[in-house]
Amino acid sequence: MTERTELRVERDIDDIYRAVDYLNLTTEWAQAKASDEQLEAVTEDLLLAMHDLRSVLVRKKEDRSLKGR
Repeated sequence: MTERTELRVERDIDDIYRAVDYLNLTTEWAQAKASDEQLEAVTEDLLLAMHDLRSVLVRKKEDRSLKGR
């Protein structure tokens, strides 16, 4: 069971690194390839998702900082 848990943790981290890669690809796409119509279709969803992610990351970072004091 421990091995399965460790494998799951590794896969989760791999998924996150893939998400970072996708964000970078999305940035490149938005900057150089996307049409106005395509950007219009995805902008709100991307902004909301990034806002939610940023809020959680900032809060968690602050929590870790406070624990370290």
